[in-house]
Amino acid sequence: MRARHPSARPGFIIAGLVLVVLVTLLVLPLQREGTTTTAKGFPPSQRLVDSFMALLCRPPNDAETLRWDTKVFTSGELSASVRATPESFRVRAIRKAFVDVLLRDPVEDGCSELREWTDRPTDVRDIARRLASSPEAQRVQEIRAVLRNSQGRDPAGWDNGTVQRWARSGFTADEVEARVRAQRPLVGVHYFAWYEEDSRGWGNRVTVVPKDTPQPSLGWYKSSDVGVMDAHIKQMTEAGFDFVILQVVVERPESWEIAHTFLNRLEGTRLKAVVMVDGLYTATITTSRASIEKASGEFASHPSYFWLQGSPLFLLYSGRLDFRVPGITLRNVYWADRYAPGENTFNPDGLLYPHDWAFWSPTPQPIVNGVVPITPGYSDTHLARSESMEYPRDEGRMYREQWQRALALRPEFVIVYSWNEHFERTAIEPTSAWGDQYLRWTACYAAHAHAGREGTC
Repeated sequence: MRARHPSARPGFIIAGLVLVVLVTLLVLPLQREGTTTTAKGFPPSQRLVDSFMALLCRPPNDAETLRWDTKVFTSGELSASVRATPESFRVRAIRKAFVDVLLRDPVEDGCSELREWTDRPTDVRDIARRLASSPEAQRVQEIRAVLRNSQGRDPAGWDNGTVQRWARSGFTADEVEARVRAQRPLVGVHYFAWYEEDSRGWGNRVTVVPKDTPQPSLGWYKSSDVGVMDAHIKQMTEAGFDFVILQVVVERPESWEIAHTFLNRLEGTRLKAVVMVDGLYTATITTSRASIEKASGEFASHPSYFWLQGSPLFLLYSGRLDFRVPGITLRNVYWADRYAPGENTFNPDGLLYPHDWAFWSPTPQPIVNGVVPITPGYSDTHLARSESMEYPRDEGRMYREQWQRALALRPEFVIVYSWNEHFERTAIEPTSAWGDQYLRWTACYAAHAHAGREGTC
């Protein structure tokens, strides 16, 4: 028989009482304040805060903090768990109601409006009806009718960003129609400044461009070479481009340096530049926001930087835009296997938000929030990806068809993918295979776009 220590039972009782007190102190505030109580006694990790803000537009409460921050968890596990809750279903339903009725995402202006409706007992159908009866909804419908009349297509679902732009402009319906009819597309192009040669060949340090890739007319160049930059800028200007989208890879300091140099080489030309921040596919809100703020601080004040709607434009490549950065205009550029009105296979919400821009698409490509993408062709069958695609250039036929489609849609922007993405074989820069033919086609079609007319080349 095991001996019993006289102090064991009193110690157990004392420990139990302490535990009861601690649990009571934690539970009572939660019962008083409800599910949106923020963690006060147990501050959540920034990672947890970012995840909850992205999923529910609020920080975690104490109970949620204790559940998740006291163990190792993956983002997928947290997302699956939270998205299965009634609160998450309600948040997503209300967010969809805003997109469907007002053609805008309430999160773009912060979480207060979305949370106000979420925390009320109002049925989602009643919320949608109230939104539909608001002065804002009347204005949205007015602008929607103007765009339908002047452009010959209903913008709802596809082009919500354009509706919002004019709805917030303060112009009368007649003034909006006059301005839309006078609008001429601006033409942009994606530019990749990551090329250099090493012992393996020509590439971007991670991947080598296949040997059978048509050689650029400038040779296997180094992207940091100012002579190469100057030659490209001259060719882009002559081809009729209005702006160039500079890809900046967050974790590569040289990428930032090259972007600075390229911007400086633009001085004295009419070409403008937009920075697209890359490498934040699964980053938290805090990390993504910090990267965009860094880019804004470094590039926005440059005289050759491109502005949209009164502020510098910055793009995030394939990352969720569940945050705001004051003083700049933000857009999310992404590729999806299907762009559809009101839908988006890129994010788990399944919605096409007004800040989304399409990257590229097979013919016939869509208009997405004022943008029609264009590509000369696409192939990644040589890159050993788990799923590959190929859309042949067909001796320039795909490029010409996509341009004609873009001109017919009369968008705000036509954006070509790409000037020099040789890995996926979407480049239009002069090469040994096609010379400067794509630049001659581009100059012809850009002239049509700037004149506001359709045409062939």
